[in-house]
Amino acid sequence: MKRANTVLAAVVSVLLIGGMVSCRSTYESGFVNQAVKPVDLAKIKYRTLKSGAVGESYGFKFLWIPFHSPSEANAKSDMLDQLKKEGISTTGKNIAFTNATADRGGFGFIGLIGTPTITLTADVVEILGEAQPVSHQN
Repeated sequence: MKRANTVLAAVVSVLLIGGMVSCRSTYESGFVNQAVKPVDLAKIKYRTLKSGAVGESYGFKFLWIPFHSPSEANAKSDMLDQLKKEGISTTGKNIAFTNATADRGGFGFIGLIGTPTITLTADVVEILGEAQPVSHQN
């Protein structure tokens, strides 16, 4: 009987530790893939509206069943809402995102309950037009 309790305690410990440690998988972000690359910024005129803008989206899981999943669209909307709250208007402007990152994270407890999150970070720029070609004189 004592051995069974020891084995049960070991199994429960492994499950608790395994449930608290999150497994990372590669995450392909459409937001990051569509962001303006630094090489392309050199070809256009722009002005920075906000450096390091952040947007988040939260989800909810119970017993491994997702009741609400986080999305990049909601995180991007949150980012634009934060800009409005800071007094930065994007209405009628040709805006783009650069230096973009997307992170998945959240909290989970043995699969019983979880709050997955997506956090987007980017510099928000207003595109003003094409840059003038540089002439090289010898």
